[in-house]
Amino acid sequence: MSDKLGMNNFHAWRYRMKNFVMGKGYSKYIEGENENAPQLLERNRTPDQLRAYEEWKQGARKVMYWLSVSIHDSMIGHIQDAKTPKEAWNSLFTLYETNTKA
Repeated sequence: MSDKLGMNNFHAWRYRMKNFVMGKGYSKYIEGENENAPQLLERNRTPDQLRAYEEWKQGARKVMYWLSVSIHDSMIGHIQDAKTPKEAWNSLFTLYETNTKA
C-alpha cells in the first residue's frame, strides 16, 4: 500500500486495501464467513476446534496488522480496541464514508 488512509483519500484507500486483502486470500475476515472467531466450548474442546480458532486468530492478526500500517498513526485510536478485523474495517468505514461523500 502506497498511501496511508487520510481524510481525503478514503475511497481510493478502501479500493486498494480491499484488493490487497483479497489478493492475500483474507477478504473473508472483513466481508465473509470468517468475520468472527470460531466458538470454543468451555469444556471438551476438540483439537480441530482449537486448530480452527488458532488459524482464525493468526489470519485476523495479519489483517489487523495490514489495517494498522495502512493508516496514519493519529487514526490508530479508531481501530485499536476492535476485537476483529471486520470491527476495525467497519469503524473506519463509518468514520470516513460519512465524511468523504462526494
